[in-house]
Amino acid sequence: MFRAMKHVFIVNPAAGKSDRTESYRKLIDAAFVPRGLQYELLVSQAPGDCRKLAQQAAASGEEVRLYACGGDGTLNEVVNGVQGFPNATVTHYPCGSGNDFIKLFSDPGAFHDLNRLIDGEASQFDLIRCQGDHYALNVCSMGFDARIGTSISKYKRIPLVSGSGAYVLSTGVNLIKGIQQHYVIEVDGERIDGKQSLICIANGRWYGGGFN
Repeated sequence: MFRAMKHVFIVNPAAGKSDRTESYRKLIDAAFVPRGLQYELLVSQAPGDCRKLAQQAAASGEEVRLYACGGDGTLNEVVNGVQGFPNATVTHYPCGSGNDFIKLFSDPGAFHDLNRLIDGEASQFDLIRCQGDHYALNVCSMGFDARIGTSISKYKRIPLVSGSGAYVLSTGVNLIKGIQQHYVIEVDGERIDGKQSLICIANGRWYGGGFN
């Protein structure tokens, strides 16, 4: 079954603390060459590229497995790219700061083992639709925590700062800027109109670089 499937690796060189494109290539070769399997490695050049590359791969109509090589943001882009294409499945080959989504699984370490990813069976997940044509796989958050999340990239490249450390730094800065904003929320017929700190809709249990 998997020998007939096309395997496409989409690498985000900006994920993590350094560009791991070449180390990915060596690891992929080590897993694929002994099996006689072919693969394609695509590298994003700018934000949004992972989504475009995934969509192009899925639009071919071939059975394709896409490997999101990066963090949760990379995974999110790839998932958005293949949404609506039943011929495409997505997995995560992580090197980001948080890698929160894979913590949902009983054995997150399996995502670092390419042989297990190649042979793995696909599972279905609901997606959270936001802003029309955007989708979230793990969490969709608005407000204070979303501002924190978008600022993390400024701090994660500081030497000795982990993913959770970058989150703490971003939290401190955004606390100074103020916590609450005005929102109108409707849930199951109930209307909430007022200042809120944050709103979070989630499939997963972990986000923000490892917070449960």
